[in-house]
Amino acid sequence: MSKKANKISNRWISETRHDFRAFLDETDFPDPERLGERGPKFKYPEWLIMFIAILSVKMKIKTYIQIHKMAVKYWDVIAQGLDLTPISERQLRERLKKILHFPTKPAAFIFQLFPELDP
Repeated sequence: MSKKANKISNRWISETRHDFRAFLDETDFPDPERLGERGPKFKYPEWLIMFIAILSVKMKIKTYIQIHKMAVKYWDVIAQGLDLTPISERQLRERLKKILHFPTKPAAFIFQLFPELDP
């Protein structure tokens, strides 16, 4: 039996990333720089974690490990213009949980911004 491949175009990722960033800028979405008031500074911006969550829903990915593999595969497009190495699987899982994104129960903001992704 052949393995099901979830694919997405680099162009779609790039265009959607641009639109998503424009929306966040337009709405003055706060981009926290640290965990709480005294926590460590985030190396990876919150919007980047949110965008990875959006891609995982678009691609119908069902585990944190698969989400991480997807993020690494498309990192050049996802993190374009940022001087960042790919996020670790553990850190990505923790950050996704903080925004209430779970592979079997995606974060609510995704369907508010992209209603076409609602199953």
